[in-house]
Amino acid sequence: MIITFATQKGGAGKTTLAIAFANYISERSDRKINVFDFDYQKSFYNKWKEDELLELPKLYEVEIAGEGERLFSDFEQLIDLKESKDVNVFDLAGTLDEKYSDLLIYSDVIIIPFEYSDVSVKSTLVFKNVLGMLESEAERIFIRSKYDKGYKYLNQKEMDAEISKYGVMVESPVYKRNCLQTIDTRKLTYEQRYAVKNPFNEIIEYINETLKSEI
Repeated sequence: MIITFATQKGGAGKTTLAIAFANYISERSDRKINVFDFDYQKSFYNKWKEDELLELPKLYEVEIAGEGERLFSDFEQLIDLKESKDVNVFDLAGTLDEKYSDLLIYSDVIIIPFEYSDVSVKSTLVFKNVLGMLESEAERIFIRSKYDKGYKYLNQKEMDAEISKYGVMVESPVYKRNCLQTIDTRKLTYEQRYAVKNPFNEIIEYINETLKSEI
């Protein structure tokens, strides 16, 4: 199984959510979790290496993927990951690149974090158009990130209606939480788990029902 965290714009909390998700499913799943960092900043991988100082057991291995012109050495490698019983989590860079194409097409699930800022709204709509042009077979799951429940987003109703045409909108947002700014790759604190529990449970339930495969 391939679960890819992707968006066209950086700053939406993509890597933070990818780390939190990998940690969360590691706690509750019997499947092996593999993580592939395909962000040129290598934020996930660098954090994972930094966390070796914590002297806590690793939840999963993280590999740097796609440092050359291609993400996979050959197409069979992608298919093997897709058909594997492992859960393979990819963290993509917040930009569009032709070498992402095969992964975006053949991922089982693409999780797309977004905010309600004008820039994030426009880039999210561009990204869903790109997925359409690629004829991606992936299930698309949109998740509201860094959501401020005390703020009235003027474009929320229209954005939600538009996004819902092209994928599934997670009902529970990930609210702004300071605890998520200190996340590591070895554990989830009680506060971090509480911050992501509802939206992640929705995502897992959807994946289990749609793909007929328990995470």
